Amino acid sequence: MVMQRTRTTYLMLIPLLAMACKGKQQQAGGPMPRPGVTVYEVKPTEYVVTESFPASLIGNVIVDIRSDVTGYLEAIHTKDGSTVKKGQILYEVDKSRSQATYDQAEASVLQAEADLAQKKQDYQRYANLLKADAISRQTVDQALTAVKTSEAILAAAKASRARTGTDISHSVLRAPQDGKIGIAALRIGDLVTAGSTTINTLVNEDPIFADIDIPQARYGEFAGNTKKDSAGIKYFIAFPDGSVYPQEGKVLLINNLVDPKTGTLRVRLTFPNKGETLKSGMTALVQIRYHTPNQIAIPAKAIVELLGEVKAYTVDQHNVVQAVPIQKGPIVDSLMIIHTGLKSGQRIVVDGIQKVKPGDTVNVK
Repeated sequence: MVMQRTRTTYLMLIPLLAMACKGKQQQAGGPMPRPGVTVYEVKPTEYVVTESFPASLIGNVIVDIRSDVTGYLEAIHTKDGSTVKKGQILYEVDKSRSQATYDQAEASVLQAEADLAQKKQDYQRYANLLKADAISRQTVDQALTAVKTSEAILAAAKASRARTGTDISHSVLRAPQDGKIGIAALRIGDLVTAGSTTINTLVNEDPIFADIDIPQARYGEFAGNTKKDSAGIKYFIAFPDGSVYPQEGKVLLINNLVDPKTGTLRVRLTFPNKGETLKSGMTALVQIRYHTPNQIAIPAKAIVELLGEVKAYTVDQHNVVQAVPIQKGPIVDSLMIIHTGLKSGQRIVVDGIQKVKPGDTVNVK
């Protein structure tokens, strides 16, 4: 009797266990909970944008002082670091060789002039004899040819004298522009080789230029064809220590070629530099500041970049996630300016973005 009751109890428990397992299976196979996300509503507003571009500073005039005659440096007329005026004498190269060559050319001119005078006298005498029919026409023609040959020799001698005279005058080196000279590379007695030896460098740094490279797609902005320029775009120079040069600059010119390797255009800006605070060769940042009315910006963490695509996840009125391609702009505080892709009133996923994909239905926190 005891064994029969126990068996009956086991038989009654089996259906109950089966029902419990079935209930758990149904619960496990039920709908998954929707992921929760935090959204940001897109609202256009006005921002003050500051963009920075690496820049190289360069003087408006940079000239290497070279001599086009060879000789020893004979005299230095200006101290290193001096501010000089155009035409001011800077250096002198020994002109003894040029002077000797000039004296020789001068002697050749005198000889050619004397020879020409003799040839003219001969021609005139032969011409008079021809009138009296006392000489042949051939002799007169030969005398005339000799005159023309002497004239050509004299012209060549004068050209040689002028060339050597230029060498003498070019032994005196003058400032080609207003500016400041640096530290001379030579001292008195050093050999100067024509056309290759740089004695010093003259630089004019007021105004000073700043060269930056911009993406080719932004050419129109710097060419003055956008609303940002009408809203008042300003250019400044910032240093690595965070300080900013107080004088504003302006766009001087834009290069006429795009660099095919980088896809960028070089823009040259000009800044006043009367106090010589800025030096040619410095590296700095050009800051561009402007107002953007009715501009869309979103938190930078809401942007998804994958395989060269830039997009944001929007949430529609049914809380369904969609991927929208966007074009990024500069950063303003923690927000990223968006040029294209988003509209006012759209909701974008900010937190929980890693848990969703396009087509998911979400719970908006």
